[in-house]
Amino acid sequence: MKSIIFFCLIFFSLFCISSEEKKIIITFKELSDFQACYAFMIGSYSKEEKSMLKDWITIKDFNCDQYAEVIYRAKILGSIQ
Repeated sequence: MKSIIFFCLIFFSLFCISSEEKKIIITFKELSDFQACYAFMIGSYSKEEKSMLKDWITIKDFNCDQYAEVIYRAKILGSIQ
C-alpha cells in the first residue's frame, strides 16, 4: 500500500514538472496589438507589468479602443462559465 502511494506521488510530481516546462513565454517585442491590449486590460494584476504594458502600447502606438468591446465581452463570458 505504501509503495502504491509512493509511486502515485512520484507520478504526480513528474506530471507537474513537465507541465511547468510547457509554458509559453512571449516577450513584449513579439506581442501583437491585440495580445498587448488583452494583457493590459485583463491579463495582469501586477502594477509593474501593467505599467510596462502601458508604456509598450504607447511606444508602439497600438489602438486598444478597437479591441475593448471584444475583450470585455470575452471577460464576461469567461466569468459566466
